[in-house]
Amino acid sequence: MFGRQDSGDTEMERLVLDALRKVNDPELHRSIVEIGMIKNLIVKEGDVSFDIVLTTTACPLKAQIQKEAADAAYSVEGVQNVKVNISGETLAPKVSKKQPIPGIKNIIAVSSGKGGVGKTTVSVNLACALQRRGATVGILDADIYGPNVPLMMGLKNAIINEKTPDGKMKPPENHNIKVMSMAFLVKDEQPVVWRGPLLDRVIRQFFTDTGWGELDYLIVDLPPGTGDAQLTIIEAVPLVGAVIVTTPQEVAILDSKKGLSMFKNAGIPVLGVIENMSYYICPHCDDKTYLFGQGGGKTLADLLDVPFLGEVPMNPAVRQHADVGEPIVVAEPESLQSEAFYQIAHQLTPTSCERGVNELLATATVS
Repeated sequence: MFGRQDSGDTEMERLVLDALRKVNDPELHRSIVEIGMIKNLIVKEGDVSFDIVLTTTACPLKAQIQKEAADAAYSVEGVQNVKVNISGETLAPKVSKKQPIPGIKNIIAVSSGKGGVGKTTVSVNLACALQRRGATVGILDADIYGPNVPLMMGLKNAIINEKTPDGKMKPPENHNIKVMSMAFLVKDEQPVVWRGPLLDRVIRQFFTDTGWGELDYLIVDLPPGTGDAQLTIIEAVPLVGAVIVTTPQEVAILDSKKGLSMFKNAGIPVLGVIENMSYYICPHCDDKTYLFGQGGGKTLADLLDVPFLGEVPMNPAVRQHADVGEPIVVAEPESLQSEAFYQIAHQLTPTSCERGVNELLATATVS
């Protein structure tokens, strides 16, 4: 990759890397070297070239990152020319016998063992965090009986009345994210009372009859538990992996074990555990209060040998913004909650982080 180098080039390569370590990702505020964004560094007789690998080449901050990296390399004595290449990748799913969804690179399920842990909140904010990092993202609301994604995404009154050129349903879009949900097809007060076979058919149609276009990630917000919807998606869709959402409470952790085991038994990699509502920070004194216990999500991840993706602190603003269709990542992008979701999204994008999904897949056991 690097070719033959004399001792001078080797020393200059070290100096260039040291200079690049001072360049931070604008969102994560961490070194682009430490989080694995620099690839294919070549130094030869004062000429330097390297790749900066982003989640996607559509990353809105790529010009800033590219300039700062080039300036850093030029700051090294003896460097005459610098060539910075920008590239973008997302995770390539493992080969699957299941029929892929055209245009969708990665499908990630977000699951919880029980209701009330904020799974949908995590789904929409994770999707927004991925989008803000430059990825193209969609959300499938697979909770047929209690669809809440449209409300949180500002699409409460949206309906599907358009078709794509190939005759598929055109999904409503907000915050630059495409959304499909049962809520677009029935009235608010109309209950959905369906048995398993009909539920199975509708969920499959949401994947295949929706005009998703080209997506880097499709986030699937599953209903809580281990029911028909989960089984349909496991059987029909080439999931790249699943994320488990829990709270620190013991009862939530017990139920999360069941959901995690469901994916493992089906051969679906578990990408990790997210602990939501981990603690509350007093706005006056900054003290942390652990309302539902402490460390349960990390304990669960360690116990079942899967990655722990992070803690999301509590804040009434999360609910307030969600009620008016603005996820916290969109409404308050500098908040602690948003930073937590950026860090989680960061771990699920393999080429711009120190432990992306490819590494998570390597560590996720599927039994």
